[in-house]
Amino acid sequence: MYNNNEDHQVNFLNIDQATDLVDRIEVRAKNFNHSMTTNEKESMAQLLSNIGVNTSDLIDVSNLADNYAINAEIISPDEASSYSDTNYKEDSLFQWEETDGTHYCLSW
Repeated sequence: MYNNNEDHQVNFLNIDQATDLVDRIEVRAKNFNHSMTTNEKESMAQLLSNIGVNTSDLIDVSNLADNYAINAEIISPDEASSYSDTNYKEDSLFQWEETDGTHYCLSW
């Protein structure tokens, strides 16, 4: 079984590199009918720049993109008002503003 520790090395990206990565994620996510907004992409890029990305995910973006498009728990402004016991600002991985209000990504 192939296991290279370099694949799991965390790389901290500058915002331009993170934006390029998110552009690749967006293309792949479209295969799952998930269209990302500009604000969503900018917020995701900031998150990835802050936390870093495994080398393997830089080489092959499918794991990040597929997980996001399929498994991400995204809360819309309408849904957020239904949960009074959740502090979305503190609990979300990232958040972004759209014309209808703030959207939150709670898990990815």
